[in-house]
Amino acid sequence: MRDRMRRWWRSRLEAGRGRRGDGGIATLEFLIIAPVLLVISCIVLQLGVFFLASTAAHTAARKGAQSGAQFHSSPGQGAERARSWLAQVAVVQQAQVNTAGSTGDRVRVTVTGTVMHFLPWDLRIERSAEDTVEKNP
Repeated sequence: MRDRMRRWWRSRLEAGRGRRGDGGIATLEFLIIAPVLLVISCIVLQLGVFFLASTAAHTAARKGAQSGAQFHSSPGQGAERARSWLAQVAVVQQAQVNTAGSTGDRVRVTVTGTVMHFLPWDLRIERSAEDTVEKNP
């Protein structure tokens, strides 16, 4: 009985080791697949940062347009509001805010800049928002 038990355990241990000659294949497979997974992960992270910066630029433009369109306000005040919001978030680098295209009835705020990057991509964004100027009825 004891001898049968030893043979059974030995067969289980050998089954877990795999066939002879397969030693080290898992390491080789990992060395082949790991760089590919690392590159894919970096691309996904970079795209996530891009979409975050794009949303931040659009939010800043929207806040600036809303602020500049308030009663007794100006497009310049809206641009300043957008700049201050972007400074708090700090996702968009080299951010520039302008109010070109604003008229007496509409305020247009445009935010341009680059995205933080850790891959060799030069990702630029430009987002605009427009709002109607509030007037005294």
